[in-house]
Amino acid sequence: MQVIAQKSLRIRHRRSEDDPFIARLAARAFAEYDGHPMVTMERLTQRGVTWIACRGEAPVGFAVVHPLDRNSADLCAIAVEEDFRGLGIGRALLAHVERAAISAGHKELRLHTAQANLSALELFLNWGFRVSERRPRFYRGVYDACALVKRMTPLHR
Repeated sequence: MQVIAQKSLRIRHRRSEDDPFIARLAARAFAEYDGHPMVTMERLTQRGVTWIACRGEAPVGFAVVHPLDRNSADLCAIAVEEDFRGLGIGRALLAHVERAAISAGHKELRLHTAQANLSALELFLNWGFRVSERRPRFYRGVYDACALVKRMTPLHR
């Protein structure tokens, strides 16, 4: 497996000029599970914190997080451009999201993913998430999903 050198990968906050990239990637990554992925992603990015993974200046992935309450946050969406998958970008985004959530005082991170999305499930399970429940026909009334949770350890200062 190739891994992008950390120096060439940068993760930053979303800017308004990132919105077309987010919409295009969401349409490709989530269309099977969401009838209107670009509309959904626009709504999610407006409500939450969105991180953009860049290789050089080019965006290659994103993650959207919403606080649920004082103790937990929801990873609403994470996607990486198909040509850049398997290079560690998803793991870098997860690490960044986790550090930000811990810094905000959250003790757990939650997410949903399609049960059939085996590459995403593998990434999340290898990152320490555990399946908390199965949700039949969660996506589009057709696709089953897994709800996952990861309990996080606070940063030591």
